[in-house]
Amino acid sequence: MHVSILNYPTTVEIPTTLAAINKWNESDYAFISGGTILQVNWEAGHDKPNHLISTEKLIELKGISEVERNGQYFLQIGAGMSLSDCLINPLVQKKAPLIVAACEKIAAPAIRNRGTIGGNICSKIGDCIPALLVLEAQLTFFNGKETYLVTLKDWLASQKSHSSELLTKVLIPIAAPKTETYSFFKKIGRRASFTAAIISIAGYLEFEEKNIRIIRIAIGGGSHIPTRLISTEREFTRSHSAIDWSRIFKVIQEDFSSYTDPFISEAYRKKVAANVIVANMKELLQ
Repeated sequence: MHVSILNYPTTVEIPTTLAAINKWNESDYAFISGGTILQVNWEAGHDKPNHLISTEKLIELKGISEVERNGQYFLQIGAGMSLSDCLINPLVQKKAPLIVAACEKIAAPAIRNRGTIGGNICSKIGDCIPALLVLEAQLTFFNGKETYLVTLKDWLASQKSHSSELLTKVLIPIAAPKTETYSFFKKIGRRASFTAAIISIAGYLEFEEKNIRIIRIAIGGGSHIPTRLISTEREFTRSHSAIDWSRIFKVIQEDFSSYTDPFISEAYRKKVAANVIVANMKELLQ
């Protein structure tokens, strides 16, 4: 029996603080935490860097807490927290149950124990990204000299290479007390057991006197770059008491780009997305 052996880089740096990282000025390095995404990429034939910087012991990437910035409260999640950490944390369960719903659908338990929320985001196709998009998450990066804040939406849209920057924290705005909110997350695969997503969809709504005040819907999964469905959101905010569901179904399919692979056509993915969104919105609004 032939066993394929991966030749991993042998130079590994394991700093405990951001200030202790030595390789910011070198070109051939990569950050690694759980390593689940890098391992998949290497097995697929992607180039391996000569130097790895482990983020597993960086204290700046740890912890889950509620913080206040300029009068706004946020759920702050360290980028190095595992997906399993996010699943079982009482603060995440209370303040951002949509993140729990998304993390539950990511891979198998063994992968969730190693994979981090930061790694899922930095892949740019992670299943938690649609949920974070509808929650209007913000990201904190460290570039070797200073930290800066950027919205997840703007970061995804940026053409800039962020490979030399390190995601340190995820900030999720917390809704004001007594705000009536609803959310949903759906991941559709080709079979019931663990599999890559055909499509992943997240929705978030806030109501005021039975009218939709805020609605955000995002789509991702598979090889989709996650994105908000802005035209679809506008359709729902017009008047949820007289929604033309046939029109909504059409708008959803026109509102995002998809792709065809050897298993699933673009048209099928669009139809699945429209069915999932319409079904969940009908359940919430009727």
